[in-house]
This record gives sequence, structure tokens and C-alpha cells, in this order.
Amino acid sequence: MSRGRRDLFTVGLTGGIGAGKSTALALFGALGALTFSADEVVHGLYREETCKKALLQEFGPAVLTTTGEVDRRRLAQLVRGRPDRLRWLEGLTHPLVHERLERFIASAPSGSVVVCEIPLLFEAGYGGMFDLIVTIEASPSVRRQRSVHGFGLDQFEEFEGLQATAERRRAGSDVVFVNDGSRAELEKFVKEVYALAQKQLAERAAPREGDVL
Repeated sequence: MSRGRRDLFTVGLTGGIGAGKSTALALFGALGALTFSADEVVHGLYREETCKKALLQEFGPAVLTTTGEVDRRRLAQLVRGRPDRLRWLEGLTHPLVHERLERFIASAPSGSVVVCEIPLLFEAGYGGMFDLIVTIEASPSVRRQRSVHGFGLDQFEEFEGLQATAERRRAGSDVVFVNDGSRAELEKFVKEVYALAQKQLAERAAPREGDVL
């Protein structure tokens, strides 16, 4: 329950590549939720000198651009088909993302609905951190078309294979939305989930028998 805080309501948001998680996160933010993106945190880590040095030591100068920044496309190529290198990269980033996630939730003001987009929520074992887990799914053809990463078909299927299956996400989630329709339908769903979060937060905050007023 919100890492022990009854004055917050936390939502874990996950789903397949290109299903619309980032769009849903932005919609939650527009409604007033505090939002956290694991992808954005990782991109920020790649800009930190400590992380850059670790990547340079592991992968060599090919992992950096000519301006000394981490080349994320090149990094993806370097771990492709190399489970050992992928595990090393996850060992570098996952603990740091977890630390920042816990800090984000701990620092949230009382009364907040906190929505955290975590693509690898189940794989990283974050399920127990949230009051509600929401999965955004979509058919494979729709997700390939929407993917902002510009993967080729082979890359898309390979990276998808690194994630939990849609069945695993569905089984571990409290709410599932299939985002094969319009943006208006996604907006309606997000509003419903946000209203549910607010309702449950209000019920949680209401005085209970035995509370000292």
C-alpha cells in the first residue's frame, strides 16, 4: 500500500511496446496525477558521468557519440542477442531506477495520486509497490505501427521477447485496457481509473473506528 503511506494512492502502469503507455501517463498527468517514467529516468542516468564511465568501461568507445553522450541506438545494438551484456546493463540501471522510484513516492505530497510508468514492472519485481496495477495492451500490428522507437520487425520482436508476455501482464494486473481504438477511448479509460484512484484514496483517508481524532 503506497510503501506504507495511507495518504497516497499509487498506480503502476505497464504494457507492451507501442501500446500507448506514455500517452496514458501524459493523460494521467493532465488530470492532476504525479507521474514517473522509468524510461525517462534511464535516459537521465545515461547523461550522468558515473553511468557513462561504467558504460564506456563495459562496451568501449563505440557506446558514445562524437560529443561524448551515450548513443542509445548503438547501446541497443551492442546488447542485442547478448543476454550477458543485457543482464549487466539491467544490473546497472534497475537498482538506480528503483531507488529513484522509492524516493519519488516517498516525497509525494499527502493526498496525491502517483502514477508510475514502468515497462518492465513485473520483470523487475515492482508489483508489490503499488495499490493498483494497470496494463495497457494493443494488438501486435497496432503496436508496431505506433512504436516511437522505429524498430525494424526483427528488433521489435526481439525486444518484445525480453518483456513479460501479455498474458503475464494481464494476470498480474488489476485493470487491463486494450488500446486498439481511438485516443478518446483511451482518455475515457484514464479518467475512469483516475476517478477510481481518487475514490479509494478518499475512502482510505476517512477516519476509521478506533482512530484518535
